[in-house]
Amino acid sequence: MAARARYPEFNERRALQQVLMSDLAHRITADQDLGWLLIGSLALPARPAEGDWPADFGVPGLPDIPQQYVMPRSAFDLDLCASAVTDPDPGRAADLYRDAVEGAVRRVAAPPGHTGSAHGIGLGGLVRYTAGELNTFPNGQVMGIVTATPVDPRFGPRHTPTVDDSIPIEIDIKPPAKVAITGGPDTAHRPITPIDLPGFTPFQPPLNPAVNQLADKLTLLTGKPRGLRGEGDRPWHRYKDVYDAYFMLRTCRIDADHMREAVKNNWNLEPMGMDRVPVPYRFYGQDSNGPEPVVPWKEGLDALRPGSPQLHQYPGWDGMRETLGDFMDSLPAAPAGSTWVPGQGWKLQHAQTTSETTRAPGVSAKAARSRSTTTPDGPRRRPSGGPATPPPAPGAAPQQERGRGHGR
Repeated sequence: MAARARYPEFNERRALQQVLMSDLAHRITADQDLGWLLIGSLALPARPAEGDWPADFGVPGLPDIPQQYVMPRSAFDLDLCASAVTDPDPGRAADLYRDAVEGAVRRVAAPPGHTGSAHGIGLGGLVRYTAGELNTFPNGQVMGIVTATPVDPRFGPRHTPTVDDSIPIEIDIKPPAKVAITGGPDTAHRPITPIDLPGFTPFQPPLNPAVNQLADKLTLLTGKPRGLRGEGDRPWHRYKDVYDAYFMLRTCRIDADHMREAVKNNWNLEPMGMDRVPVPYRFYGQDSNGPEPVVPWKEGLDALRPGSPQLHQYPGWDGMRETLGDFMDSLPAAPAGSTWVPGQGWKLQHAQTTSETTRAPGVSAKAARSRSTTTPDGPRRRPSGGPATPPPAPGAAPQQERGRGHGR
């Protein structure tokens, strides 16, 4: 990895974190009956379709790392959703969800200090995943830290001396009520990491729809930030979402009808005390013309660039504000059945709609329409109370993996 990830914009730390999150996510989501979706910024490199990359958006001089992996904001946490675990009763749904997702994490991450078995061994024997206490919430959401500890694999999985500093991976597994699925899951156009290691199976999971990820970000940017760290008495906001939304508008196709639905029914509106996104579009605190305190958007955005040097290739605050605002102001009048095409604007499609061509494998049009909801619409699947089948060995060849856990 050090030989490949040798650039400031895509360095060894970023590559290693991506590989570990890919390996861990592959193991947690082994039971696809739970309807696992990858959400959050880790999904961004997998979203742009082939042939849609803009020639003027990239870091020059990186011949062996595709720009789809370089240009997104660096992601260091893992966001997932088990979209099929629901129930009409909210309390029961939360209990089912909490049990299912915490069980999925515990099956692949050993308790802290665990030795003497292959439990938690990953990445082809090179790390042991451990998880202490996980934070659970009344709605079923599960958050916490999974620690990846580099170990010496030469003595087998039962005796694994630590050989380097541990690497924390923050996980956030949201319930379906917080992850809308408008039009059905999207297909990942490529694996979520570009590093092709011997014995490493690329992870290319179903994604939550691009329209929902984009709608969440564009909605949250217009309201008062909730539950976020402040900077003393200084106004603060979700600066990272500006970069993510700009990336999506420059590189991803967006279905107009589904985007309108995703914005209109966005679950973030009610907690922010809003009934709709402002028209014309306006960032919270973008200037002194509103009742809210002025947010230092330019300074906040600029502060993120040194930690992710690829962000220097993005325009400044005024340019990104204009791009996001123009998109949202044009959305109500976009023709029915049209698609946002990067660099071209709204275009009518004469073949399949984008949502149909990018729908995840195995999700029929009828099934996708039935799942086009903002909140759970009925019982899906109650997870089994018994132990799940261990994740398939996604790493080395089967004959090498047999009898030594779930290493990759």
